[in-house]
Amino acid sequence: MKIFTLTNLLATAMLATGVTAQAAEAASIKILEDMTGEDGRTYQAVAQAISPNHRYVAGPAFDMSTGMMGMFVYDVETGDYAVKPANDDYGADIREVNDDGVATGYNSQACFLHLDGTVEYIEAEEGITTQARDASDDLSVVVGCTYPTDGFNTTACVWVDGEKTDLPVPTDEELGFETNGSVAYYTNSDGSVIAGYVVDNYSTNPLLIWRLQDDGSYVCDPVCTRYFSPDGDMEGRPYVMFAAQGLSRNGRYVSLNVMDASSGLYEQRIGRLDLETGEVETYVADGSGDIQANAEMQATQVSNDGTIIGWSLAGSWAMQVRSAVIWYKGEDPKLLSNVVPDVEEIANFDSLGFNTVIDITPDGRYVVGFAMDEMYNYKGYVLDLGTASSAINEVVKGDAEAYEVARYAINGTRLQAPTKGINIVKMSDGTTKKVIVKE
Repeated sequence: MKIFTLTNLLATAMLATGVTAQAAEAASIKILEDMTGEDGRTYQAVAQAISPNHRYVAGPAFDMSTGMMGMFVYDVETGDYAVKPANDDYGADIREVNDDGVATGYNSQACFLHLDGTVEYIEAEEGITTQARDASDDLSVVVGCTYPTDGFNTTACVWVDGEKTDLPVPTDEELGFETNGSVAYYTNSDGSVIAGYVVDNYSTNPLLIWRLQDDGSYVCDPVCTRYFSPDGDMEGRPYVMFAAQGLSRNGRYVSLNVMDASSGLYEQRIGRLDLETGEVETYVADGSGDIQANAEMQATQVSNDGTIIGWSLAGSWAMQVRSAVIWYKGEDPKLLSNVVPDVEEIANFDSLGFNTVIDITPDGRYVVGFAMDEMYNYKGYVLDLGTASSAINEVVKGDAEAYEVARYAINGTRLQAPTKGINIVKMSDGTTKKVIVKE
């Protein structure tokens, strides 16, 4: 009866806006089983990345007997592990997987993990350790950092077609605070926008954005200097934490962890930064909605329409419960278990206290994460939110004005800003238009 009522509600709303109604698809979950690695050991899937086409899931695999981390790629379509951990994995981590099932991460050094099980390492200088954190869809652009094998200070870098370049970082004088390194952590689908941070003395990791220029170089935008100050006491800069926790694949939105000192309470909040408008939205749990009052919140990723996923932490310090959260643009954050009440596993994972939702597809429909079961074993999962919640969200946002998502010169070259001459502007609703820029 719920589906019947919801379907008719959606049909009425869609017909009113001229949208053809289709039957809503129910939400569903797929929980990844333990795997036997190439070394014969049993591993648990710590799912951290999902491909844009939602076919592949990847991440580190945990061996309970040794505490070692391997690497895996899971094929959602077949329900099998396409790649299993091998005995030469060591302290591995995977943060991204593309539509072809190639995962990006590091295993002592930055690498790609291919579907045939081979590990392709990115060339590194002697005495330098490399970490790959994210990659463009075609893998031509990889972002991450390097640090001396016998040291700790990191340097943000980008590999373009295998060639490494250190990314420019403002001086301490330009930033207004002392720094001890930098990291590039996220990129959009074509590598033209990179999000990362500088390491400050309090490890709050203030946000930096790098943008690709026509000559192939990257220019740094120290976004944090417009919002962040170490003590939160500078005019218009009240945040003592302003850290990126995700970048949408269209390069428009950054999901944030923020802490606002202006109230004197220093609550940890989640935030959304619109790079196009500069608008920052933050949310602090006051108990009026799904999230328990005074719960700390953590963002983990953001989709192309600004939908943020993450978790809330509630309870005493010794008994904090981590619950999965989703924050649709224009609404308050909700517990994921309330958005998909028929998927009982999500509420169960919440109750066990370690539900870690960590990636979302660009269209906002599929979510991947990991939790712990009653025996404290890791359980990776893929959650299909179905069409019901996304359809409602689209109806609510149906009258929203379309916004620019990309801009090109008449010869097809991607532009980072309005440029004199004819510009081809691609809009969020899929339309394009020609704009003449005179100056």
